[in-house]
Amino acid sequence: MAGALAGGGGGEAPREALALVTAPAPWSLPGLPALIAERSAAALALPDPEPLLPATAVPDGGPPSGRDLTRRRLLTAGAAGAVLLAGGSTAAWIATRRRNGSAGPQGQPGEPPTRTIGLHADLTGPGRATGLAHLRGAQLAVADHNSRTGKAFRLALRTEDDAGEPARALRSADRLVADPDVIAVLGPTGDVLPEDVVLRYGKARLATVVVAAGSTTAGSGASLPLCVTRPYDGSLAPGLVSYLVHTRPAERILLVSDAGDSDRSWKIGSAFRDAALTGATLTEHLLPEGASGFRPAARRATAIRADAVIHAGRSESRAARLAGALAAEGFTGTRVGAGPALGPAFLKGAGKAADGWVFAEAYADPAALPTAAGFTAAHRRRFGAPPATWAAEAYDAVGLIARAAAATSAAGAERDGLAQRLFRTEHRGIVRTLAFHAPTRQVRYENGIFLYRIEKGRPRFLGPYGEV
Repeated sequence: MAGALAGGGGGEAPREALALVTAPAPWSLPGLPALIAERSAAALALPDPEPLLPATAVPDGGPPSGRDLTRRRLLTAGAAGAVLLAGGSTAAWIATRRRNGSAGPQGQPGEPPTRTIGLHADLTGPGRATGLAHLRGAQLAVADHNSRTGKAFRLALRTEDDAGEPARALRSADRLVADPDVIAVLGPTGDVLPEDVVLRYGKARLATVVVAAGSTTAGSGASLPLCVTRPYDGSLAPGLVSYLVHTRPAERILLVSDAGDSDRSWKIGSAFRDAALTGATLTEHLLPEGASGFRPAARRATAIRADAVIHAGRSESRAARLAGALAAEGFTGTRVGAGPALGPAFLKGAGKAADGWVFAEAYADPAALPTAAGFTAAHRRRFGAPPATWAAEAYDAVGLIARAAAATSAAGAERDGLAQRLFRTEHRGIVRTLAFHAPTRQVRYENGIFLYRIEKGRPRFLGPYGEV
């Protein structure tokens, strides 16, 4: 799961927080403009058709009722292309395009032109929860954009489902690249961003806006139109450093590196070594592969009278075993970790020993953000559930693309212009402001690392690390 906690149903806030960590993949404007409520209430209350899925994989729990179908026909009859423009499926997009009889998506006479964003997602495979979160966040962003008056263009969403399969991911990329109406791609949505897909989009100079991937197999390349809107998992350590310096100051810190995840352990360790912690002592302990090293690590923590223990690996199950060993040794100091180590396997495996752990993550809980209150309410009305992890971030990514497109010619021949513009664009989203360092094209993550604390077996959102 991509760092994760996944959205589900819910009532009061604690139950929603639990739902954010029990889905099969990662977890789960001020509000949306009042104009949505006034002009688009009917559309938001009615689910758009999801991408074409096998009969055994219905995203929203079953087919629409007869009443919903009737209402959908009325909405469609009242505005040609409404399904497309509200972010519907690829099939609906193709059908509308053919009915218009044009090479590019066109609105009604007098209406602004339409720009199409491609969504490259896993909608039917192991990462379906994350893919569906992207889809729903993007649909709300498209509907919000299209409801505004005075817009220079409308947005449409075309989806490609790669089902989490490498070969199918390349075919999905090829189809989006071949469509001249697609100005940018949101995704892929998997945990790891594959190099071959990155290069496929890069060769076509088609901007690729990545929201969820925690790592990549692609090398760094300043010439690639690859726009990653989150810090990778290996770059989350500043949130932990800040917590142990400002929030819960520690004088004796034990860094537990995991031999089974040496690269990530090195990155987190480097962040603490480079921080030159004033008045603090950093002791390092290597956790060997296998099941025999957890108790010695816990004993080391008590032996040096550590104030804090850092788990530097990504494995949920190994983090859980370390938590259990620390509890068995009576360790009550601060315990922190980051990224994929937080998930259902950690919570279940650690049990009560999970309480008190703090994790740094690259996603927020929109239900706990005042700036996302309108988005959360609209998501509940439209989809009958709170937003899952990455839905709000996908909403913001569409907003970033739209803002960049408004500042450049976004026709098919100008794809490269939009790709360049993205890195010079600053977009104030509902989760955070998206901006980039010009020389490196790296996202500014100062306000993009969030902290969660486990309380009674449930992750509770604390906020951006600089505000905790």
